[in-house]
Amino acid sequence: MIPNSFIEYAATASKISLRTGCMCNPGGAAAILGISGDMKKLYEGVTLKDFERLVGRELGVVRISLGLVSNFLDVWRVLRFVEDIIGCQARREGVWEQWKKEKDAAEDGEACQVGQAL
Repeated sequence: MIPNSFIEYAATASKISLRTGCMCNPGGAAAILGISGDMKKLYEGVTLKDFERLVGRELGVVRISLGLVSNFLDVWRVLRFVEDIIGCQARREGVWEQWKKEKDAAEDGEACQVGQAL
């Protein structure tokens, strides 16, 4: 399974706007992702990151919406993006390495900020 944050990163790099997450419907997303049983383990104050740690992966779905001003080229670019990310291992691996570096650097920065706050 490809992490949502990677899809967002790759889409942004390709100038494609999309949404990831539970789309304001955690129960529906849980059903789609097959984690309805895990929802029983939730407790008051739990965060999405806490729950993701519990199930062992990022949670959510990817949504791409078309609007009034969308055209054939917009749809074509999305299809090409999916083909590149899913079908082309070399392209995916290149973007994956960039994403991983940026994600690790951001997490290191967050850890430093938490340490400074203490």
